[in-house]
Amino acid sequence: MPLSVRSSHSVAGFTLAECLVAITLFAVGLLGLAGTELAVERIGAAGEQRARAAAIAWARIEALRSAPCSARSSGAAVTNGTAERWTVAAAAGASAVSDSVTFPSAAGRAPVAFTLESAMPC
Repeated sequence: MPLSVRSSHSVAGFTLAECLVAITLFAVGLLGLAGTELAVERIGAAGEQRARAAAIAWARIEALRSAPCSARSSGAAVTNGTAERWTVAAAAGASAVSDSVTFPSAAGRAPVAFTLESAMPC
């Protein structure tokens, strides 16, 4: 009866190449998550600015709405570094209001402006 010799070289585990591929894929995934997080942060900041602009413009429009038609006038104001410019145009039996809110920008970037328009009866 012949004896057969079996090799015991197959050991469970991972090779160095498999480990390097896994680490590379993991690193690429983490970089993708970091990029996505930055994009979400920028979108959130833009949304916050839009909400602030809407609140500032809404307050101005409500103040103008509470005034009589003859007292409604155009103007400008700066609050906490945020510039606001509004125009009032008289129309038949109403006033058209356009309010532009401009936020200061980071170094080297253009300021961000939002404009809201409304009409109010006299």
